[in-house]
Amino acid sequence: MNAETLARKPPITVSTKTTLKDVAKILTERKIGIVVVVDEKAPQNPLGVISERDIVRAIATGVDLNTTAEKYMTSPVITVEASEPLWKVAEVMRTHNIRHVVVTKGGKLYGVISIRDLIGEESTLRSLIEYGEVEERGPAAD
Repeated sequence: MNAETLARKPPITVSTKTTLKDVAKILTERKIGIVVVVDEKAPQNPLGVISERDIVRAIATGVDLNTTAEKYMTSPVITVEASEPLWKVAEVMRTHNIRHVVVTKGGKLYGVISIRDLIGEESTLRSLIEYGEVEERGPAAD
């Protein structure tokens, strides 16, 4: 299995001018953990991401929620190509301590894979075990 298999739905994107308040509303309404920030003129090129964690950090530090996504997004975007095997996706998530990874196809925005996507399907878990390197590790950071 590869990343394209799990990144079936188009990613939810926002423009660089979207406010953090509106991002939080989108995350809540769509029941997702991340949005991809794109330039309106080139929506196929991810510029950054904003996650639930980023919104919580913003609130905790007193950031004005009318601040634009451009000023608070995480960039550069950590991506995997759609053809990458799922064990590679899991490795990227573990290496960068992230819960979501942006998927590109031919260098263009294709989708997003969450940790829930990886653990949500038995066939995905079997693929990770069969093709990935299994190693002993301590508890994951949260």
